[in-house]
Amino acid sequence: MSEHSWFATTRINEDTYLIGEPPHVNNYLIIGRERAVLFDTGMGIANIRQVVEELTDRDVLVVNSHYHFDHIGGNALFSDIAIHESGAGPLGEQVPSEWLIAYGEFTGRMLDACRVFRDADDRFFHLLSDQITARDLPPDFDFKKWRIPPSVPTSLLHEGDVLDLGGRTLEVLHTPGHTPDGICLLDTDSGALFAGDTLSSGPHYAHMPDSDLASFTKSTLRLADEVTRISTVYPAHTLRYGMSSDFVTSVADGFAQVSDGTSKAVVGVDVFGDAVAEHWFDGFSVVLPASTATD
Repeated sequence: MSEHSWFATTRINEDTYLIGEPPHVNNYLIIGRERAVLFDTGMGIANIRQVVEELTDRDVLVVNSHYHFDHIGGNALFSDIAIHESGAGPLGEQVPSEWLIAYGEFTGRMLDACRVFRDADDRFFHLLSDQITARDLPPDFDFKKWRIPPSVPTSLLHEGDVLDLGGRTLEVLHTPGHTPDGICLLDTDSGALFAGDTLSSGPHYAHMPDSDLASFTKSTLRLADEVTRISTVYPAHTLRYGMSSDFVTSVADGFAQVSDGTSKAVVGVDVFGDAVAEHWFDGFSVVLPASTATD
């Protein structure tokens, strides 16, 4: 299995690419006349830099949406790394090996489910394409030996910072909640919102030790208040990307219902195999600690 077969690269427009690791994480290459931003570096399972270098000859600044391991796996392949100032400390810490092993176990279950899903899709639905189909792991990859080196950022980001790529600018929106350092990047001309884990066409993890529901709710409301500036949402997870701006308001409304207690949850399981309380809405969910489940 080559490095390239692990990634699913989709050209969103002339100067923007999705470099996906379906269905694990979506990374985005955003290219200007003078330099490019790689928004997240993924899992570290294969060499994302090789893919980037085939797509652009510009200098590349890595911008991490936040410090979680599935967004920083390829950081060590790059020399220029930026993250929100509150993420610099955690970015430099070793990722616990038990997290990576637990994620490996989840991946095995997910691949088993995907094979069943693919069979049903082949026979009945015809929805899947190569770009949104889970890959088998590289034959020499071992989750028990998987390590993600700590990173040292070369620059720190703040709310309202503007990244000038040459003829294209990205505004930094600090959107804490999933983690304290979570950010989105807004392409100020096109209205494309690269949302990290702040908006997802799937589960929003608000149950982690470093998550905060009140902050998450406030961040989604903040984005809804700015919806007239947003044309399309590009989230960091699941197989659906390129969501309409209406999705921003829907997520904010969902979080508001969870926060004010008008939404009921059912017991579910997160990617680490832990029980959680999941509040389901049309096209997404909000995940809280299992102790909050009402059913």
